[in-house]
This record gives sequence, C-alpha cells and structure tokens, in this order.
Amino acid sequence: MSKITTVLALGTVCSLSANANEQSAYITEYCGAKHYEYSHNITIGEVQGIATHRDGYLQVNDSSNDDALKWELLKLSALITNPEECLTYISNLGIAKFGEPTDKGYLVARVHFAFDKYNITPLAKKVLAGVAQQLAANNFQVTVEGHTDWVGSESYNQALGMRRAESTAGQLRGYGVTKQNTTIKSFGESEPIASNSNADGRSQNRRSDVYIPLDSEVENQQPQNE
Repeated sequence: MSKITTVLALGTVCSLSANANEQSAYITEYCGAKHYEYSHNITIGEVQGIATHRDGYLQVNDSSNDDALKWELLKLSALITNPEECLTYISNLGIAKFGEPTDKGYLVARVHFAFDKYNITPLAKKVLAGVAQQLAANNFQVTVEGHTDWVGSESYNQALGMRRAESTAGQLRGYGVTKQNTTIKSFGESEPIASNSNADGRSQNRRSDVYIPLDSEVENQQPQNE
C-alpha cells in the first residue's frame, strides 16, 4: 500500500495524506513482466487543506472526505510503473490507454499468456476487474481480440486465439460488461507485435487485446473497491 503527500500550488497549500483507515478510493495497477508480476494500490484517506497568508501570519486548516475530490487527486497521483516495461499492463485509472489510437480504437488492456495457454493469472484477474467495472459503468462497446505466436498450424492458432479472447471477455462479463456490448475476434498468428523468430518476441505475441471505440469518453467515476 502506498502513501502519498501532494502539494498543489493554487494560491494556498494543500497537503494530502493517505490514511489506510479511511480509505474510500484507490488506483490499482498491475504489471506482468517476463519473470515476475506484481500489483500495487494508491489510496487517499482524509484530505487536509492548509491555507496560509502570504506573509505567514495566518493559517487555516480544513479537512474533507469528499469522494469526488479524492478521485480528482488520485488522477493527479503518479504511478510507479512505466507500462512499456511490462508485457502485461492493466490499470483502473481513467481507463488507461496504450499508445496512439488506431482504426481499431483505444487499446485499454493487454493480457499476455504462457505458451499454448489461455488462462489468466489470479493477480491479473484482480486488476482486470477494475478495468471491467469502468467499462461497464460507462456502457462501452468493447472488442476483445485473441492473438498467438506462429508456433503450430494456422488453424490451431486461430482456435487458440479465440479461446484467449473468450477467456478475457469472460472476465470482463464477470464484472458487468454485457455480452451485447462485447465483440470477440481471433487473429491467430496474423497480427504479431514483435518478431516470432525469438522467444521474447513470441511471448509478446501471445496476448489478448481489449479495445474501446475512438469516440469513447470516460465519465468522472472513481473505481469501486471489491
């Protein structure tokens, strides 16, 4: 659990401290790298505002537990992870978007898989739940694509890609994304994002990608605690 102290320069100084005993909102982030995976939370408890006269003669303190204020402060908090360092990166902030938008839409989650597997690790499931809740709350249309490396026959990889897409979509539906709002596709081995000629590249290609349309706008809603 992370604790943060933030200073906002708005004519007054506001010190913001995270208090685990008064947690009401959090950001969760998941990173799955080649040899490890982890997740962490950032929370904000009671907000303490301090207003000081410019000459230092008067100081006024005020506290707040307003959820909307806490969520705005959470969005200003810097997370630790550089998503580019992760094979799999999932965050419930905003919704996290990867790179530049494409004709497919915004990429909001990417899940990688072990060789010839389509199951999602328990830790990745927990964080994917936060993304799913945001998708459901905004009633987004969601496209889930399954991909593979080039090991095996084309027909086998097409089927494996579909199983990976269905596994990911199943996790999203478990947290409110409706079947009507979900499109599932398999591209098999046809859309690699790295070279299939080495093990590292093949591990990046074994994935499922979750997209939302380019015209999607995320409402100002804080993630829900599980």
